[in-house]
Amino acid sequence: MKKIILSLLMLLIISTILMADAQKVAILEFSSDRESEYVANSLMKRDFSIVFKGFDDIELIDMKKSKKALQASGISNLSYAGVEDIAAMGGELNANIVIWGTISAESSSSFKIVAKIYSMQTNEVSVTSFVVEKKSKQRQQVITEELIPKIQKLGAGEIEKLLNIGMQHFSSKNYTSAEETFQNLVNMDTTNRDGFFYLGLIKFLNKEFEASIEFYNTALEIVPEDKDILNYLSKSYIAMEEFELAAEALEKITEFEENKEIWLSIGNIYAELEYTDQAKDAFNSAIEIDEEYFEAFKALGEVLYNTEFYDEAIAPLEAASNAFPEDDDLWKKLGKCYHKTGKLESAIEKYKQMVIDQPDNKTAYMNLAGAYRETNQNEEALKVLKDLKAIDQDNPKVYLRLADVYIVLENFTKAKANANKAIEIDAELHDSYRGLASIHQKIGYKKYEQFLEYEEMYKDKSVYYGEKADEMSEMITNVKAEANSNFKKAEQYLTETENRTDNSSVISDINKTRKTLSQLKEATKSGGF
Repeated sequence: MKKIILSLLMLLIISTILMADAQKVAILEFSSDRESEYVANSLMKRDFSIVFKGFDDIELIDMKKSKKALQASGISNLSYAGVEDIAAMGGELNANIVIWGTISAESSSSFKIVAKIYSMQTNEVSVTSFVVEKKSKQRQQVITEELIPKIQKLGAGEIEKLLNIGMQHFSSKNYTSAEETFQNLVNMDTTNRDGFFYLGLIKFLNKEFEASIEFYNTALEIVPEDKDILNYLSKSYIAMEEFELAAEALEKITEFEENKEIWLSIGNIYAELEYTDQAKDAFNSAIEIDEEYFEAFKALGEVLYNTEFYDEAIAPLEAASNAFPEDDDLWKKLGKCYHKTGKLESAIEKYKQMVIDQPDNKTAYMNLAGAYRETNQNEEALKVLKDLKAIDQDNPKVYLRLADVYIVLENFTKAKANANKAIEIDAELHDSYRGLASIHQKIGYKKYEQFLEYEEMYKDKSVYYGEKADEMSEMITNVKAEANSNFKKAEQYLTETENRTDNSSVISDINKTRKTLSQLKEATKSGGF
């Protein structure tokens, strides 16, 4: 039974090693005492060559070349050779493993061999010893049983060790050392999936996207159905704006795995390309896998909204809005869909009934207030939001909605109070600061309009002269300064907003608003009029 288990273990080790390239082994020299010279010569001239021919996973470098490299090194006794010397000879011979050692007689018929085995990859030396007899077949059998498994295990161990070292470097973000280690790994084992995958990932992180794609594709030749490789391959294509190839890579994953997140990513790529039909199909595929995958409902609703399929967008936007009740942008889009399709009034009636039937349903209040805002029934929206505040006092979104209504009603004092209340509850919510920026911009613009009006009035010298002209001049200066001050505050709040979001549409809006504010600040800076 033990023999069977050992045989199975050997088969497992050998099958693992066979997946790697053949390890190139250089045998430099085995020095001997006088009694062992015959055995040493036999080993170097015949035994090693005969034994190595029986294995596909190890390759003995021509013994003459190894002897020539040793002679060229000028080292007469390998006992005094350092690791650097061995490494230099191994490098010259393009070896993976270098072996040398000694042979000494234990009796007239038995000889002890001490073999040193050096790994070119890990720069480590291991030592093994065994006893052989004078008969050639026995010597070769002992080498096969004692030395060859050590070489094979060293090859397999080197692969695992290099992978672990590479992973440690990668985890420490030491990408240069990680790349060097993984390159050594794939040089040693050209079918190593992990080595090529991490080389691709390192190239991706270094923004060398073409190189990353080459490594990922090499890894896919080894493991064609690998989700992680295909996913990262897609990311590299996206970075190069090769969106169709990115989608193609992800679609290969769906051929062997049902994955809603992958379908969502495919849909987003097609939406970016404005391939509406393909995007719809992808989002619907995600929903078929998970009927409560509301991120896919949201994406589907938005792509239909953006392409003006307002009626078709209503159902997915309703599902997404109910799942994400605090997403104001979703409610605005849903409201516009209702408005465009003539369904807004029926939606209001539906939400009103929901509030009556479910007085604690906060989403229903939000929906109703949003519908009222879409139809400019701002006083009704205000009433609904006040009712909601009574049952949801700690929700910053409620105060943001209130601030929004008060802005429209031009009650800027209450708008600011509600925006600041939202900040008090959650200081990291960017919408609050965007609201305050909008408030100060509107206040500033009203002051700016007043400045222009005063300036026009001041031109009538039949009315404004003497003391009256001085008074008007002072009023112009003051209102102009107030406008400028509010524009500057608006700009400050835009910076606060920007510091709290990476949403591309919000950032785009901030940049456009900054340009407007810059013009308004220039028009209201202190100086003559």
